[in-house]
Amino acid sequence: MINKVAGVIGTSIAIVFLLGVTITLNKSPMISWVDIIPVYLIMGVSIFMMCVELYHCLTDQKEKRD
Repeated sequence: MINKVAGVIGTSIAIVFLLGVTITLNKSPMISWVDIIPVYLIMGVSIFMMCVELYHCLTDQKEKRD
C-alpha cells in the first residue's frame, strides 16, 4: 500500500515539475512558440512513459499476490 502511495505522489510531483518547466519556457519573451514545440513533445512523451510505468508497477504488484 505504501508503495502505491509513494509511486502516485512521486509521479505527480515529477509531472508538476515538468509542466512547470515547460510553462516557464513558454512565458519567456525571447523564445518563440516554434522553439518550444520539441520541449512539449519530449515532456509529453516523458509524462506518458512515467504514467505507463506507474500503471505497470501498480498492476504488477497485484499479479505477484495471486
